Amino acid sequence: MNVPTSGWSNKNGTSGRQCGCTTWKQHWINFNPSKMNWPVICSIEGCKNTPTLGAHVINSRVSGEYIIPACDACNKRSDSFTLRTGLSLVSANKSKTCQ
Repeated sequence: MNVPTSGWSNKNGTSGRQCGCTTWKQHWINFNPSKMNWPVICSIEGCKNTPTLGAHVINSRVSGEYIIPACDACNKRSDSFTLRTGLSLVSANKSKTCQ
């Protein structure tokens, strides 16, 4: 999928969501199209933290909601951010993936 790297933000109100993969991190691992390993650096450009969870993100120029590997601090951001290039986005739509 060819998507813009800029203009992303966290989707609010997702902390209580669950999927059949147990965690959103495992969801990303199970369904990332490039079969990449879980990265060692957060998906948000400029962050050097270790990603610990699958974060729900949105972009007004892209249809749908996606999961990315992120650190806890970046998952709590309320501003817009840029994603690292080469990242695999995984649909958060469970009916298209794990259910």
